[in-house]
Amino acid sequence: MTDPRIESLIRDGKHGEAAALCEAAGDVERASELYAAVWDWESAIAVAEEAERYDLAYTHAIAGGDRSAIERLLRWLPDHPEQAAQAALAAEAKGRVVDAARLREYAADVLGAAQLYERAGELFDAARCFEGNGDYRRAGMLYERRVKEDPEDAEAALRLGGILAHFGRYEHAVRALQKAEEDPERADKALPLLIACFRALHLEDAAGACLTRLRRVRPELPVRVDDYLEQEYGDPNGLAAIAREGSEQLLAGRYRIKEPLGSGGTGRVLLAHDGFYDREVAIKVLTVGSGAQGRDAYARFAREARVAAGIEHDNVVRVFEFNPDGPFLVMEFMRGGTLADRLDERRLPLAVVRHVANATLRGLEVVHRRGVIHRDLKPANVFFGAAGDVKIGDFGVAHLQDLGATLTGALLGTLAYMAPEQITGSRKPEASTDLYAFGVMLFQMLTGDLPFPGPDFLTQHLESPIPKVGARSPELGDRFDALVEHLLRKEIEDRPGDIDVVREAIEAIDWTDPDEDAVMIAAQELPPPRESVPATAPVPEARYVTRDGTTFDLLLEREVRLLPLDARRATLYSRYATAISPFLQAVYAIDEDEARVVLEVPQGKTLADGAVLTKETRAQLAEALKRLHGAGFAHGAIDPRHVVVGPARVVLLIPDVVADGVPIEDQRQRDFAALAQL
Repeated sequence: MTDPRIESLIRDGKHGEAAALCEAAGDVERASELYAAVWDWESAIAVAEEAERYDLAYTHAIAGGDRSAIERLLRWLPDHPEQAAQAALAAEAKGRVVDAARLREYAADVLGAAQLYERAGELFDAARCFEGNGDYRRAGMLYERRVKEDPEDAEAALRLGGILAHFGRYEHAVRALQKAEEDPERADKALPLLIACFRALHLEDAAGACLTRLRRVRPELPVRVDDYLEQEYGDPNGLAAIAREGSEQLLAGRYRIKEPLGSGGTGRVLLAHDGFYDREVAIKVLTVGSGAQGRDAYARFAREARVAAGIEHDNVVRVFEFNPDGPFLVMEFMRGGTLADRLDERRLPLAVVRHVANATLRGLEVVHRRGVIHRDLKPANVFFGAAGDVKIGDFGVAHLQDLGATLTGALLGTLAYMAPEQITGSRKPEASTDLYAFGVMLFQMLTGDLPFPGPDFLTQHLESPIPKVGARSPELGDRFDALVEHLLRKEIEDRPGDIDVVREAIEAIDWTDPDEDAVMIAAQELPPPRESVPATAPVPEARYVTRDGTTFDLLLEREVRLLPLDARRATLYSRYATAISPFLQAVYAIDEDEARVVLEVPQGKTLADGAVLTKETRAQLAEALKRLHGAGFAHGAIDPRHVVVGPARVVLLIPDVVADGVPIEDQRQRDFAALAQL
């Protein structure tokens, strides 16, 4: 029963005296809180410590700014994991993120600690916790960032090397491990992995040299690399043998094949999962001709593939890796399909044509500057990302088609876009060779037809007059005829000499579409591209058409929602774009130039319109909230208007406003409380 004297003292504002009575009565928690109420932090901390309530003492220490008490309590809390969890909540509420991370780690919440360390920029500790939680991919990526941030961090380099090696990324592992070996305290840990990595790369001399250095400190080890690896791994092939065990579908010990995407004259394309970066990639397994001619073509291609792997540009498909042993290329997987998927017997909307043309020219420009001629530019090699970004790919692969023994179906498809000098082999391909193929593509996008439709492609490309765009698409008039005629001239010297000439000609053309309604209808009827994931990309000019209250994205043939963008909304949508989940409304693009944001319009109806949640869709909503909360913010508007139930999934819509003035932890609790009420 509460002592009435305590309540009387509190009413009279005598908190210190009331606290002393509570302390004498053994109610140390209330005594501590009463001392804190009058800012007597020293007494509040002392009472809590004496009662071994270190979480309470820590809460008062951070409120009073007592640094020595904070450090003392952080040394004691590891022995009290339940109290550490409570102290972590107090630390996070006060913005002491590193303290909160340490406390969560003391409480055995390793994942929570990792996320907080990462949020605080403590990359090594974040990586260490993710590694301890078994998330080696995330750990490796953070160690990689840490080594870039501080190349002298030998421990991070050592841990990164170990993770990379066991994911089969031997070349990258070697670079990290060599950094670690420079530190005398870590050399004996780096050298064993270096030996195994060099053997996996078939660099026997390097592996032997590493073993020699290791034997200086461990002379009892075998002299031969094979014997050492047999002793350490149970197989003379070491890590390479482990990568093969039970992994029939793993390519290079790292890529798990998911499904075929297609095949052609130069090989097969496969969809695969990259275990290290936890991402989907496209792998092109190449077909190499036999004999001297095949070897020469392959050598030329290999040189250009290595160049391509070094190109990072918004309009070039990223080549992540070239593996000569396959041989295969590992490339960025473009979810939006290809230009070939969007072409049929009618022209494309002019806004789409202009966007694709400009993006293709930007990609060609950067490739040409690196000394690479594409040689095989065609709609099947122009790719769309999830948000409509356009990139060219497969450049250099035409070297392998130069073998040209027979006109296979794949080669016939390429012939439709080949310049005369390529067909005859009369001279080495140049930049203008690629611009000829660009001219064919431009004609096809503007008319729905090839300028030289075959079947006798060779004769038509070499001898037939250049057709007029206006003759095939009369509504466009003659505004494109001069540009296309210039691009498709038979002699290479008569074509544009560089991309700037073509770009200037494009800018001088009037791109107003004369038949907007027909274009929108056509866009709706075109087959949709491969299912995409949320992403952001620049929004092309005149890309969206609104009719009867419905807005269509002409480039990706889908309904979207356009909202005005101010500074406050820009912050909101930028944050939501980082929380990727199939159960969250996608932020397709944030266009600051046009002051608008482009949002997904999910299929289905809201709970407010009569939709009903099931156990499965409720779990999907909970997953969406976890993604949001994990990205560092809350939703704040979990209600029937913001939940769309579709045929395959539930989608949580983005709220129109940010909840201000409410602590983030309170917002998150309210989110789950509101979910429970739905």
